[in-house]
Formats: sequence, structure tokens, C-alpha cells
Amino acid sequence: MSARLLEQGLAWEWVDGVRLEAVEEAAPEEYSNLEAYRIPRLKTDPDYIRRAVGCKRAMRNALAWAACCEEEWVVILQDDARVMPEFDVKLRDLLSKAPATAGAAMLHYEGSAVLDCGEWKEVTGDLRSMAAFAVRPAYAEAMENFLSSWGGEDDRIWAPLARRGDLILAAKPMLVRTNHKGSDITSGIPELTGYWK
Repeated sequence: MSARLLEQGLAWEWVDGVRLEAVEEAAPEEYSNLEAYRIPRLKTDPDYIRRAVGCKRAMRNALAWAACCEEEWVVILQDDARVMPEFDVKLRDLLSKAPATAGAAMLHYEGSAVLDCGEWKEVTGDLRSMAAFAVRPAYAEAMENFLSSWGGEDDRIWAPLARRGDLILAAKPMLVRTNHKGSDITSGIPELTGYWK
């Protein structure tokens, strides 16, 4: 990741992941509403719960860091994100056209709940992915607060944010690719091999 960013002359900061050794380290509210890829076993599987809560806590840390930045936008990339060629140019172009009311722009997503708005798409429903997104610092704080009381996986927050009236954009086309093979949350779980082959 650092090599790919340096190639394009982009500055970056590393935010450490969070590893839970036991489910007891998490409050039940942190995992009360896990979607768990619609696999009932995973909703109570200690390994999956630890992964899901650890990922959410790491994302909260990244958002808390972003909330303290003085830039207009901060880009958060998970470690399996792969930025597209001319990422910086395309990103600047997208964000320059973003309405002032937009809090975040997804640079990678899975799902189709978007409305085409010309230069970008607007999130209207159930998309997932926290692999790569741009966020305004003030909105990063709002997202971090939302995640603190969210009982599901962190990558499921986009739909409830959109439902409450927040303007979330989605890049058109997506500016980042991702590979779940090294994902902390999906890799090594037999039922999820389709995500990380």
C-alpha cells in the first residue's frame, strides 16, 4: 500500500488494527446485530465476532484520527485496497464536484443501491465496503459516533446513514479495487471462500 501511494506522491499515515483475544473484551451491543453474511453460525461464532468487533474498532480509530485533520477531505484505505492509476487526479476531480452537504464518498463498494447523479452516484440503500472512502473531518466524527452504537459490521453502516438523510456519494467509476484474500474479517472462514479466492 505504501509503495502504491508513494508512486503517486500521496502522503499517508498508518492506523493500527485492533485484535480482540476474547469475545468478553467486547460489549454485547457491539455485536448484537451482526449480519454475518447471512450465515447463522457466524452470528455466535467467537472467532467471527472478535474479527467483526476488531475491524469496527480499528475503523473507529481511523475515523477519530480523520476527525482531527485540517484537510477538506481525508481518504481512508484499508490494507487490501489497490488504488487505480491516476488515483489522485481522478479523486480530486470527483471531490471538486461534490456538493458541500456531502459527508463521504465511497471509492469502492459492493451492491447496487445507488442513484446516478451525473458526475457521481448517490448512495440510496444497502451498499457495503469500508475498503476505501473519502470523508470530511466533521463527518468523520459523526461516523465514528454512529459506529460506537452500531451492533453490526462496520461496512453495513452506509444504508442507515443514507436513510437518516446523510448525503453519501459513490465514485463513478470506482477508484479502488480490493482483494478480500487478506481480509481480517473474511479470510480463513470456509463459508466465505468465495470472497477471498
